[in-house]
Amino acid sequence: MGSDIDMKRILIVYDTKGGTTKEIIGWIRDGAVSGGAYVDVRDARGPISALNYDLIVAGSPIYGERPMESVLRFLRRDDLHSHRIALFVVCYAGVFGMRNFMVRRYLDELQAYCKGHVIYETSFDAASGPWRKLNREICIDFGRMLAGTVHRPPEAIESA
Repeated sequence: MGSDIDMKRILIVYDTKGGTTKEIIGWIRDGAVSGGAYVDVRDARGPISALNYDLIVAGSPIYGERPMESVLRFLRRDDLHSHRIALFVVCYAGVFGMRNFMVRRYLDELQAYCKGHVIYETSFDAASGPWRKLNREICIDFGRMLAGTVHRPPEAIESA
């Protein structure tokens, strides 16, 4: 691990209702920290300083066919204009057989609100059961990628 001077600083901003997104954030954080990054995690509903971060990650579950308003409000902030941003959504895989179309729509909405420079977008599955272990590994790989130690995007979960 490098010194604090060359350690990548990552801010993860999210909201959650049922707790799945918070669990996913924990896995992403674990991956980024294992990759040598310093990571702060903040709830989008609270006060957040975006200063002094190399990367901001914003994530939202989907409720009522939309990302949560608190995350959209955070992304609209003018002080994000010079920041690199990674976006993700958390939703169920089986959105009536239209997962790719719907995820693209949700990510496009996040990006439309974002005042920063979006460098990466992805989605994670909210499903539990047998998909949970795979989802955990994908989230950890995503965190490592954000830290700069994995240079390939993690595989998306596509379930039936």
